[in-house]
Amino acid sequence: MLWIPPFTSGASKKDKVCAADDADLGKVVGFLPDAAKPTHLVVEKGLLRKQDLRVPVSAVCNYADGTISDVPKDAIEGAG
Repeated sequence: MLWIPPFTSGASKKDKVCAADDADLGKVVGFLPDAAKPTHLVVEKGLLRKQDLRVPVSAVCNYADGTISDVPKDAIEGAG
């Protein structure tokens, strides 16, 4: 059976994303390849020097009240 992350039916752009250590990673600005069956979230970090991070859907541990939390930092792509 295919595992479907619990947040995919409710996640939307502008949801807040936090790492496992509660660090603010930014907000969701898109889904790859699309919102219907995402494999990654595109997260925009920063105010002036914006950076796009990719978070695999499989790395999402919790979703509640518009916040995706407990994302392991080693799963974040594009950071650095």
